Amino acid sequence: MSQDLFTDFETVRRYADQLDSDLTEDERADRLDTLRKFAEFVERTPDEMIAEIFNTQTRKYRKRGFYATKIKEFSEQLDVPRGQQVAKGNVIRAFFIANGRRVPPEMPEWLI
Repeated sequence: MSQDLFTDFETVRRYADQLDSDLTEDERADRLDTLRKFAEFVERTPDEMIAEIFNTQTRKYRKRGFYATKIKEFSEQLDVPRGQQVAKGNVIRAFFIANGRRVPPEMPEWLI
């Protein structure tokens, strides 16, 4: 999916609007590209991800564990240092937070 079509999703626009104004255009584009690649990784649109993580009728989370696992898998397959992998995962978590949903943070290995 192209970056132009990707930013047409309501959930992506909401996330983009909340990105810090002190970010450069390249930093903003990198975060949106990370989110786009994650959506392709889980084979869902951003709107679908937000819709399926929380059941608005029962007011309960669904698939939160699924997304926590997928964020970890996605981050670990990136060919960057571990600290950058965690940062990329946090970009995806920030997308969920910007849309009123929460995915638990990754636990450090020493806590497991």
